[in-house]
Amino acid sequence: MSYSIIENHSFMKKLLLVVLSSFFISIVGFSQGPVIVSTDSLGVPLDTAGLITVKNSQFLSKIVENSKSPLVLRGPAQSFIQFNHPVLGIREQVAIKTPNNFFIAISGAGRIYQQIAVTDSLLYFKRIDDNENINYNLGAFYFSIGETVYNQGGYGFWKTNGTLRGFNFKDGEWDVFPTNIEVYNPIFPSSSWFDASKNALYIPYQQLINSGLKGFQSAAGTVIDGVMYLDCKTWDWLHIGKVRSNYLNILKSSKIKVYNESGYFVSDGEDVYWFNFLNNSVSVNSNRALAQSINRLDNSSIHYYKEGILYSYFPATGALDTLVIDESKFVKEPEPMWGLQLDLATIWPLLLCLFLFVVSLWYFFKIPTKKVQKRTTETLMLGIKKLDVSFNQTELSLIDLLIEKSLVGATATINDINYVLGIKDKNVGMQKKVRSDVINGINERFKYATSQDIQLVLSVRSETDKRYFEYFIAKDQIKEVQKLITG
Repeated sequence: MSYSIIENHSFMKKLLLVVLSSFFISIVGFSQGPVIVSTDSLGVPLDTAGLITVKNSQFLSKIVENSKSPLVLRGPAQSFIQFNHPVLGIREQVAIKTPNNFFIAISGAGRIYQQIAVTDSLLYFKRIDDNENINYNLGAFYFSIGETVYNQGGYGFWKTNGTLRGFNFKDGEWDVFPTNIEVYNPIFPSSSWFDASKNALYIPYQQLINSGLKGFQSAAGTVIDGVMYLDCKTWDWLHIGKVRSNYLNILKSSKIKVYNESGYFVSDGEDVYWFNFLNNSVSVNSNRALAQSINRLDNSSIHYYKEGILYSYFPATGALDTLVIDESKFVKEPEPMWGLQLDLATIWPLLLCLFLFVVSLWYFFKIPTKKVQKRTTETLMLGIKKLDVSFNQTELSLIDLLIEKSLVGATATINDINYVLGIKDKNVGMQKKVRSDVINGINERFKYATSQDIQLVLSVRSETDKRYFEYFIAKDQIKEVQKLITG
């Protein structure tokens, strides 16, 4: 009995180990994303069940083989995968080239297909999603970071949304990436741009459509001004400015945009505009022939621009056209693409600070303090040496006493000063006040006359009684005061 229990326990441990190993292997497989299949010497999958073939072309080969950076190309319905389906057959298809994979997504649906093999004539794709939702993200803007495919916004169920979604290879579903606010990317026409070098999404203006509300029935919906910037590291939207009205009109009216590494080219039929998001600039090329050629482009072709050449591939016929765009012919406009826009919540603190600053300046110049008034008076009187500094008889008597004492190196006591000022019989409080007023008056007049911040009458603690002060005039100032008295 005990041997049987031990044997069963050992078997259960082995079974648990196998289950856990299988689980972790499956998790690793899902997280890696790429689907691995066996192929023969020609690159044809040995098991083609469930695979979709796409006709290879020079255009697709160039993209798949030569494009090392992320690339997203929007194409018309049936561009790559042929659908005999009333809905999927009329939906735009999006080609997404990541560093290691090539995907085909269907606009307005959650379907996504991954290339698993390639030959000279065919590309083999396998559906990797388990999503059955259709018509919820028409016109969503696709981009990729690393091997992850994202789409933002879109129209469905009678309204636009600002949801950001990323494909989850583990469960074959699209997961929502929460952002700080909801931002509605333009759909008619698409005007967003993705910076693959910094992993940042720019939306020059928003387009809000809600057919369930009055006033939103038209396809144009409501345009919300403001350039929105999405940092894909934090998934936070930032409001960085407002597109100038003349540029905004061009963006809203141009149906075709030729994407490049810094933004896109658009045409109004007369000029070609280069909207540069990286430099916040707009440049213009007045080549009428080039403008008309770009303006004639439509959604029946797939556009790919690289190194001054625009490739237009027509999936229906397999034709490939090229158009040279000389970037050196573009002249930068003096005004930037967007300018700083401050809303009321940002402006009112600045206005309050400005108001307080202006009031402070007015108070300083119009209502000066006593010290400022005195400093102003001193400045005005600098050039008038014969200022009215005539001392009264009481002040002269005290000055004579202090000069007499200072010449022999002595000081005048409080009793000496009280006697000269004629207040020896007054109470102590009155004596102190009179002494202070007379000495301060002498010092102020002396400052005015000499234009120097120097005290004429100085004081020192009595050597016999530290509670009291004795007074004197510095010997180097005796001649100065004598000039003022006799002058």
